Amino acid sequence: LDRVPPALHSLDGNGQKEASRTLEKSERRTLGHPLHPSFLALAFKVVHMKGRGGGDGRVVFARVYSGKLQDREQLTVITPPAPGEIAEKPRVERVGGMLELAGGRFDNVEGGVVKSGDVCALVGLKTVITGDTLMLASETSANQKQRKGKSNNGNGQNLVCLAGVASPKPVITVRLEAETSEEQSRLSEALKLMSIEDPSLLIEETDSTTLLSGLGELHIEVTLDRLYREYGLQVMVGPPSVAYRETVKSEIETPGGLVNYDRTIGGTRLQAAVHLVMRPNHSADYCETNNACMLLNAPVVTVGPKAREFLGLNQELSEDELLVKSNLARALIQGCLGALKRGALKSAEMTNLICHIEDVDAEGGLAALKALPGALQAASAYAVAECMKENKTHCSVLEPTMSVEITLPNDMVGSVLSDLNSRRGTVGEVIVGEDMYS
Repeated sequence: LDRVPPALHSLDGNGQKEASRTLEKSERRTLGHPLHPSFLALAFKVVHMKGRGGGDGRVVFARVYSGKLQDREQLTVITPPAPGEIAEKPRVERVGGMLELAGGRFDNVEGGVVKSGDVCALVGLKTVITGDTLMLASETSANQKQRKGKSNNGNGQNLVCLAGVASPKPVITVRLEAETSEEQSRLSEALKLMSIEDPSLLIEETDSTTLLSGLGELHIEVTLDRLYREYGLQVMVGPPSVAYRETVKSEIETPGGLVNYDRTIGGTRLQAAVHLVMRPNHSADYCETNNACMLLNAPVVTVGPKAREFLGLNQELSEDELLVKSNLARALIQGCLGALKRGALKSAEMTNLICHIEDVDAEGGLAALKALPGALQAASAYAVAECMKENKTHCSVLEPTMSVEITLPNDMVGSVLSDLNSRRGTVGEVIVGEDMYS
């Protein structure tokens, strides 16, 4: 097209414009539609650049899906909750500046306005991480006022939360140590910034050690190289360890139905009984092809009708909704998820399973559990541990696998094949070339 055609209007029988239909169509547009007036964007990448913005130099790359954003406006930042966790309270931040992305150059956005379909870099945002949802604070506050007295509880539950960017699970872990206590504090700050930029990096710090987990040896090597080049840190690295996982091969159940938990801690008695069933939750591709490899899925906890009836929970609400609206449901689910962090065979995290809570009971009834929700959380964790302990033969260990191609001279074939077999490697095919094997 050489030009944009003029707007066309539908006419009724008298030759008048049918404005009502246009209005109805605009009202049906959902948030995120390119023509929707409300601002919605996704922070798909975060980098740190010294000298740009304030604070730690955080620069947020954002994709605008609808509406428009002007410089110096306030944004509502929404972080998507992790499975089994309560969503964080939305935060309000002010945009310090907007940069245009052009071949590695960062120039100020012309006119200080970005619209639907644009990709820009925002500076001055201090708490935004990769995968956060961005909305205008003025629009979200106005929507909450309109919903006041209906279903809004003031915690931002009616705000939109985009799916974000999924990060693969780490498969290898190394231990890092700095030479001095001063460098140790610098190492902690550097790793914190790098984990914000790369969510696939997992950092675990204790008083005595720092553990760095990534997607492979190359991922770890690149991270260590960045620590040296960008932050001037030369750290000592321990031997790598594989991130194992555990799962169940078939359906298992708590022995004897209800498992009773009865402890007295600090003069307070904690008593409750939980009956649960654990079953595999593998991907459809694994079930259909019976492949030895499977994709990892986080464990899922569900609450059955009988348990919901005893706890007075709504039968129609999902587990995610129960986490927000019921303290008892939150204690019950979080107790199971916490116990699933440690398997029965190698103390590795459990994965690819569904933990279904069949029944719950307590000597003091529902009133006792409402007074001490911690008793229900401890009882559910104890039930999961006992279920796995009594059914170890139905559990299995998972380890990460990778496909590699090796090219080597003819005189090294025997040594390499022997080494692969000693590491439990599976040789798929051997191809002979000119003076080379592959």
